[in-house]
Amino acid sequence: MTDSQATLDAGAANASDATAAAPRRPMREEDLLELVWIADPQMSPDGAHVAFTRVEVDAAEDAYRTALWVVPVAGGEARPLTAGPRDGQPRWSPDGRRIAFVRKPDGEKPAQIHVLPMDGGESAALTSLEKGASNPAWSPDGTRIAFSSETNPALDRVAPGATAPVKPKNEPGRVVTRVMFRENDIGFYDFDHPQHVWVTDALHDERGAGGAPRQLTTGRFNEGPPRWSRDGRSVLFTSDRREEPWFGLDENRLYAVAADVAAPVDGAERVAEFRGPVREFAEAADGRIAVIGAVLPEKHSSYDQMTLLEIAGARPVTAPRVVPKTGRTTWGDGVNSDQHPPRGGGSTPLAWAADGAAVVALGSREGASRLVRVDAKTGEERELTPSDRDLIAGTVSADGRTWALTLGSVDRPGDLYVLDAESGALTKRYAPNDALFARVSLGSVEEVWLSSFDGTKIHAWIVKPPDFDATKQYPLVLEIHGGPHTAYGVGFFHEFHVLAGAGNVVLYTNPRGSTSYGWEFANVIQYVFPGDDAKDLLAAVEAVVARGYIDPKKIGVTGGSGGGLLTNWLIAQSDRFAAACTQRCVTDWASMMYSADFAMFGPFWFRAQPHENPQEYAERSPGTYVDRIHTPLMILHSEEDWRTPIAQGEILFRALKYMKRPVVMVRFPGENHELSRSGTPSRRVQNQRHIRRWFDHWLHGLRADEYGV
Repeated sequence: MTDSQATLDAGAANASDATAAAPRRPMREEDLLELVWIADPQMSPDGAHVAFTRVEVDAAEDAYRTALWVVPVAGGEARPLTAGPRDGQPRWSPDGRRIAFVRKPDGEKPAQIHVLPMDGGESAALTSLEKGASNPAWSPDGTRIAFSSETNPALDRVAPGATAPVKPKNEPGRVVTRVMFRENDIGFYDFDHPQHVWVTDALHDERGAGGAPRQLTTGRFNEGPPRWSRDGRSVLFTSDRREEPWFGLDENRLYAVAADVAAPVDGAERVAEFRGPVREFAEAADGRIAVIGAVLPEKHSSYDQMTLLEIAGARPVTAPRVVPKTGRTTWGDGVNSDQHPPRGGGSTPLAWAADGAAVVALGSREGASRLVRVDAKTGEERELTPSDRDLIAGTVSADGRTWALTLGSVDRPGDLYVLDAESGALTKRYAPNDALFARVSLGSVEEVWLSSFDGTKIHAWIVKPPDFDATKQYPLVLEIHGGPHTAYGVGFFHEFHVLAGAGNVVLYTNPRGSTSYGWEFANVIQYVFPGDDAKDLLAAVEAVVARGYIDPKKIGVTGGSGGGLLTNWLIAQSDRFAAACTQRCVTDWASMMYSADFAMFGPFWFRAQPHENPQEYAERSPGTYVDRIHTPLMILHSEEDWRTPIAQGEILFRALKYMKRPVVMVRFPGENHELSRSGTPSRRVQNQRHIRRWFDHWLHGLRADEYGV
């Protein structure tokens, strides 16, 4: 199907009167296959239209499909611009007449930059590079597009349009000389092909041909997505150009390269150079640059909280101005959900207000991510979106007034909204999951603050079954987030609602170590993880049991990654739980630190390396206390998980099997650490079903013969 033939019915995704009147039933695992996600909303320069990437499941292919859609701000139906199946990253030209985007063709060919005219006609490819192209960014005059590519002309000799040679069946051994050489969900690093900044002509003749792409930067280091300077003379990007960055603090810095450089340069101009990272940046009309980042002290922290900075003056700026902080807002960090778009991405909201006196950015506080206007001089904050919404992504019109936002909530994965930043009017413009949720009965979600062991208030949410009756007693499942430096909150969780639909009360909390409650709250677990966070979790369970509607003998616990570590820790320290399910867990810290894809050579979580202080690692490892575990345990792990390698689950499984304790392990081939958030659709459904079936057996007494129990 060509772009002009794309005729999908946007209105079909909305609930009809007949569907809304149908009997409702609890949420199920397989409902995941019907969900539609809104990714990367892009407001047109004039504020009249929003382009976005629509993500859905292709059940027949067991894969995700992505296509570009557009919806008018003033009203009217959303409609498709392309048919997909792998289109994304829509970017409006400055005059709003064209959209650049990235298209991944069938087979092994890499993604390339295309341009689609908005007045009709087919898209045309601008690039045909050996390693593909991504992250398109229009020049202010609309004549050129900067982009990212890993193509290395010195090594890549395949002619444009030709297919790269197939790798031999028996690949040669891989020589490893760097401590970080692979990454979960990415694969092995190709050090011969770092990502660099390129530029190409955005204009086409009648044959669809444009100017040849030119490489602007070169060298050994990866560079972040490009952004044009306001005057169009240079392209800005971030990069960490240290040979061994794992031995120090995060120092992702801001650089600029001239757009008309005659040959690729290895030494781009340093725009900002200070101890700390640049995560996001946006330039004002007068050249000031707002940054979500941090100026870090020399002492390592377990969690470095980002602030708002302002860069101005002679380059390189070594002492950025810190925008005063008037609240406990964390900048740039969102909140957790297992239903953020599994494909398509999106921009972290950051822009200057039209008057240049304020910055508008994503800020999180107390489990909610909001769009916040911050006075650049005083730091005074004004929230622009409600506190009961999960701000996932967003962009703004050229005049800084009209925002396109993806906003989720505890009962929706994410709908498309338009915000008028001046009037405050927030309007829902596209809700693709209404038809599904018209058939599903969700339980209520109650927000509570619970007292911990020392009186500290811990933020929590309680999901109740759809037919909840406070006079009855229900099984309870405690859900524990990973990180540990992240946060639960107002984001939608399919897993939680499936468990609630199966007759469980679900409790999820933000114990000490969680973000969005200030630097001190997050860093209290440094060198004691697990520690007070585990005590917070147990105290939260007892506080909910005290409400009277929980059966105290039917309590389960589950969590993934850092939450898997805490699940293992809790059942090794307590017999409180009737069943547990640990997901992508940590069991032995020493082997974890030497086998994970990341390197923690600084004193972030531990004061020294495992061989220097083995006792410290053993004391915080659940595996040290495995003989104390009597709780029936399910271990879920992906075979290609490089963040918490599968051996972490195997250690626990084999030890418990040796002691003849009730344990089962479920291994997912072809999946990595992201299984529950962006894994293959069918395996995500299987993952949910295993969790629910395990608790069905141990908390509800249902048979589960497949687990040998």
